[in-house]
Amino acid sequence: MIPEIDRDRLAMDTRDWLRSTGLSTRNASSAHDGLNPAMISRACSCQVLSAASHLALCTAMGVDPSDYLVFHDRGQRNQAVTASAQRETPRAVP
Repeated sequence: MIPEIDRDRLAMDTRDWLRSTGLSTRNASSAHDGLNPAMISRACSCQVLSAASHLALCTAMGVDPSDYLVFHDRGQRNQAVTASAQRETPRAVP
């Protein structure tokens, strides 16, 4: 299971938060420690945020950062398979 951030949902929630608070990206970054306009812009446009930026943004919005985690079971897809073959060294006998 590979955790990822649901960037579409984060973008929608970030835009809704800005709209509901009446803040611009610049005003939001001035009002909340750890935010900057570029980070908010990246979040609104579904771009990748660092973990620290994700946490700072979620803290400012008053939401749980883990709400945006999604899990994909990609570990089994496209794995290389080792062919069965005779071993080069003999097996140890117990």
